[in-house]
Amino acid sequence: MNRKSTSQSQPTLQTVERALNFLEFVAAARTPPTVQQVSVGLGLNITTCYHLMRTLLSRGYLERRSDATLRLGGSVGALFRTYQLGFNVNEKLSAIVTDLAETTAETSFLSTLDDRNVILKVLIEGSQPLRVGGLYVGLTGNEPRRAAGKAVLAHADADLREEIIERSSSDLTPTARRRFLAALSRELEDVRTRGYAVDVDTSPGITSIGCPIFDQGGSVVGAIGIVAPTSRFDEAREKLVGDVSDAAREATTALGLPLGP
Repeated sequence: MNRKSTSQSQPTLQTVERALNFLEFVAAARTPPTVQQVSVGLGLNITTCYHLMRTLLSRGYLERRSDATLRLGGSVGALFRTYQLGFNVNEKLSAIVTDLAETTAETSFLSTLDDRNVILKVLIEGSQPLRVGGLYVGLTGNEPRRAAGKAVLAHADADLREEIIERSSSDLTPTARRRFLAALSRELEDVRTRGYAVDVDTSPGITSIGCPIFDQGGSVVGAIGIVAPTSRFDEAREKLVGDVSDAAREATTALGLPLGP
């Protein structure tokens, strides 16, 4: 689970990278791991992992349970709350996402284009017994493979689109990248034609759709959509696409109106 630096040209401090990798491993683990499991998972020396663990424990970024397993600590929550406070989301848009979740009974989201990234800003869980997990406010990156990202890329200006795609495909081989770019170009054209983007994850059987939303000047600012088990999505595809499209149009209208007090 070794992580790549976000910018290969910038020098990084190895100890900090290892500490962040440690935290990310604990956060992503399906069950709370032990320090030994983190060591194996990251391919790090066990002594190094103990030093990292003790440091993170002392700063409150980790908690160690009585069974020696690890979980994220309260300091992570403090960071997250501060991060959320920086999200300037129109209350009308949040209400639209809530209404969409109630109408469809599916997990609904709003992602916005912020600092040249498509970031998940609002997430409302659906009311169905079987719901999709793994999403969280603040999710970003990998835009060409996410419904929200593709909805935005289809309407973004050429420079921004190229930058985001380059960032998301830099790890591909030249041949794989050419194929990826050709397929993505065709898909973004389809998104512009039909008005929404689709992402189908065949392994866990999840489908997400995202419709772009635009500001008063006609520039794309984000996407609204839903995430659902593929079997349920296929059964009600036409209705769900219609519901999401209606929500996106309502959001675009809200962005074109002056905000009230």
